[in-house]
Amino acid sequence: MGLSHSSSFHNSHVRTVGDSGSVVITPYSDVYPRLDVLDMYSNETLRPQFDLLVQSYQALFDRSYEDMRSYYQIAGIHGLPYTAYDGVTGGAHQYNNGTDWAKGRWGGYCHHGDILFPTWHRPYMMLIESQLINEAKKIAAQYPDTEKEKYVEAANQLRHPYWDWADLKAIKGVPQFFTDLQLELNTPTGKKNVTNPLKRYYLPVNVSYPLAPGTNPTDKPNYTLPSMNFNPFTPAGYPTVRHPNAKYEDRDDIMNINMSTYVQGVFRAGFYQMFHIDNYLHFSNHAVRGSNDTEMEDTNPGHPDPAQFVGYAHFASLETTHDGFHLVTGGLAGHLSYPDITGFDPLFFFHHVNIDRLFALWQGVFPNSWLPESGVAINGTYTDDLYNNVNENTSLTPFRKSTTDFWNSKDIRDIETLGYTYPELTKYKGQDPKNLQGYLLQLYKPDDHYGRRIYAKLTIQAGKLVGPYSIRVFLDLPSADASTPVTSDHFAGFVAVWRSTTNSTYVTGTVDITSCMNKLGIRMEKHDYVGDVNATTGLVKPTSLFDVNNDIKIVPVMLNGTGVNIKDAGVTSVQVFSFESDQVDPNFLVESTGQFYGT
Repeated sequence: MGLSHSSSFHNSHVRTVGDSGSVVITPYSDVYPRLDVLDMYSNETLRPQFDLLVQSYQALFDRSYEDMRSYYQIAGIHGLPYTAYDGVTGGAHQYNNGTDWAKGRWGGYCHHGDILFPTWHRPYMMLIESQLINEAKKIAAQYPDTEKEKYVEAANQLRHPYWDWADLKAIKGVPQFFTDLQLELNTPTGKKNVTNPLKRYYLPVNVSYPLAPGTNPTDKPNYTLPSMNFNPFTPAGYPTVRHPNAKYEDRDDIMNINMSTYVQGVFRAGFYQMFHIDNYLHFSNHAVRGSNDTEMEDTNPGHPDPAQFVGYAHFASLETTHDGFHLVTGGLAGHLSYPDITGFDPLFFFHHVNIDRLFALWQGVFPNSWLPESGVAINGTYTDDLYNNVNENTSLTPFRKSTTDFWNSKDIRDIETLGYTYPELTKYKGQDPKNLQGYLLQLYKPDDHYGRRIYAKLTIQAGKLVGPYSIRVFLDLPSADASTPVTSDHFAGFVAVWRSTTNSTYVTGTVDITSCMNKLGIRMEKHDYVGDVNATTGLVKPTSLFDVNNDIKIVPVMLNGTGVNIKDAGVTSVQVFSFESDQVDPNFLVESTGQFYGT
């Protein structure tokens, strides 16, 4: 939702710089990998790192919320409370809660919908990671002599793990160590069951404002999930939730059903598409681009010339697939679904370390591609006005590399200089980048159908409808509506619109419909003669391979399950493209084979 400023924070909870001085993020002296959290949990050799990680999260939870190094303060950098973190105000450009909300300006520090989306989140992950490592070293020193050496070394090697939610294992759902109320850990005082900090975080102060009677957590067990027009209110002492029910309890079953549906059709397909694109501008975020790689305001979003987009129509940006994960795991009134409050759910950081991993892997595949000379941060941030020009030298506030200077994108381009890496980068280091790309395309292949892939590309006017919401795509089912289950064979995928922005911003997303077509037995063969074949009936007709108007049903759906008219949801165009696979290596799509079939 992002720009629902009924959620402005109570001014009494302003931040102050603590006695310990400014928060400076310093690179680590040694390089160690950020591990898959599933390996860290299940591998006996790595398990001490998991023990320390969980205890360190709890230690950050336990710090005073006014401490700039507490979990509350770090989590609040992303969105609310829309107040200065560590004294970083932006000077004359500082966000004003009283006036800037009316302009549609975003009040958090994070960048979304611009070229700094991948790079801004990199020092953010380093900040939480560095604080966890500091706590881990303190805890490791408390273990008995028989175990101290092992845990001290584990603390030295600890880096924040990632959860790869597009891996096939994720089809089973969110790992239990993110959902169980308790975890068994080996602590300095022996093995014991501890309260699980990875499941939830209890807010120490009110976040957002109370809503209408009946729509606040205090109304449980008769809690009515609030309208999407507002951020959910979280009273002090209440936890973060995922897919909450009327009792303000997590509905893990719903979340896991979502995962089983979307991992294969949305997440894996998105990353498979993403690792084909070598242009940073198109890779980095979800805004529409023109043929000359300019920002949205320089293009005509209503009915773009297909020839301008055909080269990139089959690609999903890093941010687009990222948006989908937030909606799938958060649900209506769940914290992960709302940019303003998403950082308070601990799962956010495991998710975003994975986003950083994907960014780093993409850099490994396309090492010469980087930020363009200039871009536009359309939405603004806490320290920057709307439509601010940004580039690799733009300060990534509020992240300090010294007491006087901030990190910028150029500083964080090489992650090994920061003191970490990822296992796949270590494995393929020094090799031809094509080897890494081939591995990743095999890792995230959506299905076994190769030769040709077909995509539906949606262009959506953001800000037309208060989000978050999703645009579902169904094939060969004219009756599909918001009540049609996503488990239907006719469901091809969806595009997520995670946050509302100004009406001048457009979001693009692509849905790989190949697998759904194959499942339904819809003809996929290429036909170049005038009398083509109807994609649904298989009968010859004088149209193209896929009839966009009749064979695709677009269904916008709010998080509460309410259907929305396609125009009200801001969908301005639906285009269908196909690309041929390379005959030698079917993982690779050949860009020059792109064909446009209709709008």
